[in-house]
Amino acid sequence: MLNRLVGMWSGNRDNAAAQAAREGLTKADEPRAAAAAEAPAKKPSVMRREAILGRDQKVAGYTFMLRRAPGDERDAVLPDVQRLYDETLLANLQRMDIARLLGQRQAFVPIALATLHHALLEDWPAAGTVWLLKLGADTQVDASLLERMAALKARGFGFAVEADAVMHADRQALLEHADYVLLDASSEDIPAVTAQMSAIARLATGKRFVATGVQTLEAFHMCHKLQCSLFMGPFITRHEKVEGPAMGPSRAKVMDLMNRVRTGAELPDLAKHFQHDPTLSVRLLRYVNSPGMGLMNKVGGIEQALMVMGMDKLYRWLTVVLFTGGDKQELDQALLENAMVRGRVAEQLAGRALFAKARDEIFVAGLFSLLDVVMRMPMDKVLAQIPLPEEITAAILRREGPYAPYLALAIACEQDDAESLEAQAKAIGRDVSDINAVHMDALLWAQEMSEAAS
Repeated sequence: MLNRLVGMWSGNRDNAAAQAAREGLTKADEPRAAAAAEAPAKKPSVMRREAILGRDQKVAGYTFMLRRAPGDERDAVLPDVQRLYDETLLANLQRMDIARLLGQRQAFVPIALATLHHALLEDWPAAGTVWLLKLGADTQVDASLLERMAALKARGFGFAVEADAVMHADRQALLEHADYVLLDASSEDIPAVTAQMSAIARLATGKRFVATGVQTLEAFHMCHKLQCSLFMGPFITRHEKVEGPAMGPSRAKVMDLMNRVRTGAELPDLAKHFQHDPTLSVRLLRYVNSPGMGLMNKVGGIEQALMVMGMDKLYRWLTVVLFTGGDKQELDQALLENAMVRGRVAEQLAGRALFAKARDEIFVAGLFSLLDVVMRMPMDKVLAQIPLPEEITAAILRREGPYAPYLALAIACEQDDAESLEAQAKAIGRDVSDINAVHMDALLWAQEMSEAAS
């Protein structure tokens, strides 16, 4: 638990994948690059990732896609545009090292049927990869396609299809090779979703259902009762209306310690409060004695552990504990990962413009921007319990001050809104492609951090 956090907080870790993303296409990619120059693409390719949660509400995988600029959707059905889109998406994932990007999780990668024959798939890692088939109005399913799907399944690849797209009689053969069927739950019309599941079950057995477009926790619970296996949608970070404070005693203790650290409490005082919470003390000692700390001798005392850590690392560690410890709430792990991405992106984007102390505070602003979701409390009430610099509070509550542009851009990276992303990037004088590399690096970093914290 938290064994690999030390050293990963600093922001200085080399990332070959992110560097490769910045450098662009390799020599082997030059022919495709020349074709792309003549194709109808209008904007730099900007990746986005959406988390997929399992029934335990932990991150089970992701779906990866490119942001489309406004107006590009009308051209998306054209075969040349589809080919270019898929090639760009696959090339980006390949340069970022998809196997490292996934870890033990799955990747749902949307591609057109024609792309199943692409040369990039020959060296693609099968473990964890699920090809999400995009079917157009004129898409034809023939014997050669089904043979190709069978061959890819034999190599270990998975397949997913959208329920609406495979209900036509000439496409039902795809279900033979599909592992997952996606259901649109955005309308929260549960009878319609149930009817669709029954229709699929009559055509093919053993399929796992993925609820997509899940808007709220209530909708998640409804789809959970329908025995859906995976879940996608904005419910993960949605700021739902809350009636009042719902902070458990364990989190209250952590916030009290954070306040004491922030206000300059002495080590003996901090040690005393840790000693009153055996569980937290054990976590602290386990963390300090983890291999990442690189200590020659084991630390056995709380005060010594606090001295080794230092106040800055202690504060950041406590913020992670705030998300993951004590009174376990729904979606904690997914929220932690998302919050760390926000903090990391904001911190890295501010690296050229602000001093180290300000960058540290910007990271905290990104991390704390989801505390209201974690705590099930209005944000103003959450922040009222934690003494923070005014710059952090202004950025989170009012989207004002020197930190606000970086936090806004970090949040924009989560949204499928190319216009907002470009506007925010222009506001801080950074190129969209550069921001894309920073975001992808943050995704990798946050995944490693989250796994270390679980």
